[in-house]
Amino acid sequence: MDFVKTHKRKNSHKFLPPPATSGSAMRSDYELNTLDDNTPSIPVNDTSNPQNNQDVDLEDRPLFTNFEDNLDVDEEADSDFIGTSPSPPIDPYSNWYSWYSHRKYAHNKNKIICIGTVFIVLIILFFTIPLITASNYAHPGDGKSGELKKAFTIENVFKGDFVVDQKKFHFIEPTTRLENHDSDPGLYYTVKDVENSPSHFVARQLFDKDYEVDLGETKFVYQDKEYIVMDVKFNYRLDRAILATNIVSEFRHSSKGFYWIKNLETNEIVPLNPGNEEELVTLSYAHFSPSNNFVYFVHANDLFYKHLYSDAQPVQITNDGSSNILNAKPDWVYEEEVLASEKAIWWSPDDSKFIFAKFDITAVPDYETPLYTTNHQFPIKEFIKYPKPGTPNPKVKLFMFKVTEGVLYQVNTGNKDEDFILYGADWIGPDDFLFKEADRTSKLMHVKLYETFKQKMTLVRQIDSKKYMGWIEKVPKMLVIPPNEVVGRKNYGYVDICTDSGGFNHLFYFETPSTSDGKQLTRGAWEVSDNGLVGFEYETDTIFLQANEVGPMAQHLYAVKLNAKDIDELTSLQNPNDATDYDEFTLSSSCRYALHKKLGPGSHQFKVGPLYDVLDITNEQDGILDLTQDLILKETLDIYDLPITSYKSIKLDDGVVINYVEIKPKRMNRSKKYPLLVNVYGGPGSQTFTTKSSVLLEQSVSSGLDAIVLQIEPRGTGGKGWGFKSWAKRRLGYWEPRDVTEVTKKFIEMNKDHIDTERVAIWGWSYGGFTTLKTVEYDIGETFKYAMAVAPVTNWTFYDSIYTERYMDKITENADGYSNISVVKDIDAFGKLSRFLIMHGTADDNVHIQNTYELLDKLNLKNIRNYDMHIFPDSEHSIMFHNAQKIVYQKLYFWLEDAFSGKLDTIHS
Repeated sequence: MDFVKTHKRKNSHKFLPPPATSGSAMRSDYELNTLDDNTPSIPVNDTSNPQNNQDVDLEDRPLFTNFEDNLDVDEEADSDFIGTSPSPPIDPYSNWYSWYSHRKYAHNKNKIICIGTVFIVLIILFFTIPLITASNYAHPGDGKSGELKKAFTIENVFKGDFVVDQKKFHFIEPTTRLENHDSDPGLYYTVKDVENSPSHFVARQLFDKDYEVDLGETKFVYQDKEYIVMDVKFNYRLDRAILATNIVSEFRHSSKGFYWIKNLETNEIVPLNPGNEEELVTLSYAHFSPSNNFVYFVHANDLFYKHLYSDAQPVQITNDGSSNILNAKPDWVYEEEVLASEKAIWWSPDDSKFIFAKFDITAVPDYETPLYTTNHQFPIKEFIKYPKPGTPNPKVKLFMFKVTEGVLYQVNTGNKDEDFILYGADWIGPDDFLFKEADRTSKLMHVKLYETFKQKMTLVRQIDSKKYMGWIEKVPKMLVIPPNEVVGRKNYGYVDICTDSGGFNHLFYFETPSTSDGKQLTRGAWEVSDNGLVGFEYETDTIFLQANEVGPMAQHLYAVKLNAKDIDELTSLQNPNDATDYDEFTLSSSCRYALHKKLGPGSHQFKVGPLYDVLDITNEQDGILDLTQDLILKETLDIYDLPITSYKSIKLDDGVVINYVEIKPKRMNRSKKYPLLVNVYGGPGSQTFTTKSSVLLEQSVSSGLDAIVLQIEPRGTGGKGWGFKSWAKRRLGYWEPRDVTEVTKKFIEMNKDHIDTERVAIWGWSYGGFTTLKTVEYDIGETFKYAMAVAPVTNWTFYDSIYTERYMDKITENADGYSNISVVKDIDAFGKLSRFLIMHGTADDNVHIQNTYELLDKLNLKNIRNYDMHIFPDSEHSIMFHNAQKIVYQKLYFWLEDAFSGKLDTIHS
């Protein structure tokens, strides 16, 4: 089933220097009634804050749909931004446009002329159509006639009226990096609907449109029972597949289910299990080894592997797996806060050996969760190993297994501190294993190299977070750079995302696994995204990265040469004029092809094809597949008006610049005062509010309840460097409420003629619930009259140790922070609200309901009664059990409707 490699070679890349300035967003100011504020939109990053101010996202709010937001970004630039100056307008025929046109159309001058003509016509239409539209646009109360679209509510969201979906598409990864475009046909799999028959998995190529291999139905029968494939993996030879059925979610990344091996040449399907029997057993996961020779899996916390092309039984690597010993599988806290994965095993690229982590959680305390909806006379009790600040963490050991020898070795990491945290690991070539470990409070990281051929352990470098007043975060995956004799590169190396001297996360190239000082490849007052390393093009020594260089709330694709002579040789691959675009890319192995996801602003779009063709998401030429499924949304937009979404910033009194999103009704009446809802998260290092578009609670509130919504990113959050982020250090819940309150007050003052100050509410989920409660505590009813907190942290001694101590240090080292600053304690402030709402799931494994119960007890002791409570039996942190997901958002929406209409004011407190 091997594909034929006969396609023509693409031209080699030609890079031009990046534009001299970042683009400023254009204002879509033809709406008749905008708010009278003059806040700047999308500033460059603030770098001059003298105080040095993380990455774990507690929030697990489910996203329902993808949709379109109308963009309304103010054009004024604030010349007083710290360390910045206004960006001049960018000429449409600047470096980027010239490079892009040359890149795509240099072979066809007539096409260039045509594009230029179309471009000019579009400019004319851009300025004339809005004027015509505005002059004929009917608004309530303006006395004009015209057909008005409807407002929508949260019910429309749940009905799926705003759904945008993506056709199934997955690149099938080769066993080794493809070194040139000629060898890359863009192999992928998708799902094909067959008339009067079940859907089929099929393999196709982006190069050869006629290439198609049927990989079998999406369901199958085994021993007279039908199974539906919920997940699938295909090897590159297209002769074996791993099928997953009956998958049941365990925690955020983990699950359990049945796994099967399918022989694609014979269509035989057999269950994967520890023995050679036909019985079905639940596994934690199953994956192909890098070279596709083996499949490995975990059953009952023991590790197994099996040769794909042998009838031999699986090889059992460990036999001590239990509820307290987990092999190649992280426990709850490592899965949630460190590895962000279901597995903890790393295979060498040649399949000759692997290293895995063994987690001993015997000493980790149990947290007990009663389950109430099981039809038992007494609640069933579940237990989870959950370390809290000051209690024992999991103990970690590394083991290596050499497949050729069949021998298991323990790796001596040289670490005598049993409390160390294993933050990440990877193979840099077939024999060198690089891993990162930090102390318990995530302040000092050691990067160590284990040379398996020499059985030698070396400390390569260490990272002291005190230098940038921060902490060690979840580490992104490193990008391995293979040898290339043509350019004189004899060894394997890697590119890593590290903090530079300016306090921003950038790319560094380490020429060998043992190199201690990396060569900085990117720099500036912006950051490479956590998922920013998206590809390496071997032919041209080019690294492709995603970053927010164009603006702190946006994300574009860039390229940089591995051996660029100048550190500033960064090429923007997208139009910097599109300063609010948020794009994500998945590249094929050689970087010849790409899946482009335009996630905002506007409706989501998904296209795949040659990289330089899909950079323009509007490109519809041959060779590009449009994966977007938005027929429902298009029909919806003919009926409903979407709110206007703007991306703005505001300078606080102490000079700190805060980003926020403004969502306002499509039609605003100058004579009306509008209620205001503030949505917050604010977790250290998180970036919750970007230019990604969505239609969720906030948009339905703006439309259906005719309200204005703000989404505020306080200091301590990510994307703007450590000077902004490290404000959260040792003081969770201190700066967030101050920033949220000041931004809200300034916004109200700038728009005082349009805001009903007696109808101002705030809400958040998880860390956002904590920020909400702390804001109420700080504001004492002066600004906010209503509040809604879902699954909130109320006391950080109740949350997990790795997350909490990363920012707060140990309790013994920061007693005041734990007992006074970062706990909800000033209960009298809640009595100043008109009313507030608290919701929580009883089986929340993440933020335990213990947090809410303690708060309720404090409210009782203070005789505070002006609140409503909704408990969700047996729901976890995302609150989805037994229809709870729908109920929680309906409760928020209709509770707000009552609040904004004044009904809650009459309820006896």
